[in-house]
Amino acid sequence: MEAETDTRPFAIVTGASRGIGAEYARALAAGGYDLLLVSRDVDRMNRLALELTARHRVQISSEALDLAEPGAAHRLYVAARQRRPTVDLLINNAGFGLFGEFVEMPMARIQEMLRLHVNTVVESIRLFLPSMIEQRVGAIINVASIAGLFSVPYLAEYAATKAFLITLSEALAEEVRPAGVRIQVCCPGSTDTDFHTTAGFKPKNPLGTQSAAGVVSISLAALKHGPALVTIGWRGRVASWLSRYVPRAVLARAAAAKMKPTA
Repeated sequence: MEAETDTRPFAIVTGASRGIGAEYARALAAGGYDLLLVSRDVDRMNRLALELTARHRVQISSEALDLAEPGAAHRLYVAARQRRPTVDLLINNAGFGLFGEFVEMPMARIQEMLRLHVNTVVESIRLFLPSMIEQRVGAIINVASIAGLFSVPYLAEYAATKAFLITLSEALAEEVRPAGVRIQVCCPGSTDTDFHTTAGFKPKNPLGTQSAAGVVSISLAALKHGPALVTIGWRGRVASWLSRYVPRAVLARAAAAKMKPTA
């Protein structure tokens, strides 16, 4: 059984207990990947692990980690190495939103977001990428957002961290391309998950929403031969066009008018 396990590809999915992360886990398990699921929500994560084990002949492990804590990337790396010596696919999906005026945001939550979206992702990439380059195989998907293409008042920190992920991913994708390693930054639009409820606002999106399963399907299909920056469907194409051709100040004012909290 151990030999059989070693022949299957191995993927890590963070934020795996729900939403886009859970759909990545379902798609990868169906594709024959052994998985390490990572989340703070132990109950949901374990239920998903049981579901995937029952449906597919793969090995599913789970690790309860708060990736917003200092040193979390190192703990993730150790947990992965305890399961397998190498990782074929790392999906940095864990994240959350903060909605409202920047000056009203609790400093502790701002710091958590920066650690989760920036520090932990950068440190995880730095830890897992060298072995991929050495093996000349492997891939990393960083889940960002089309919000990272814009300046978004009242969602300012979230959009800024996703902008960082976009530029980082595109640059690293070119650095590692000669080694045969793929890096993708997946940029969904408004997606049918509990993200907005957790962030504390109800979106007013004239383009509508997309399904988490649809996001994952497009992301994984583009991983081998697609671009480093992946948007989703026609909504993504519209957002990408707006970000390139409409002045940023105009877009920021429009976003402020749409996003401004009501009393």
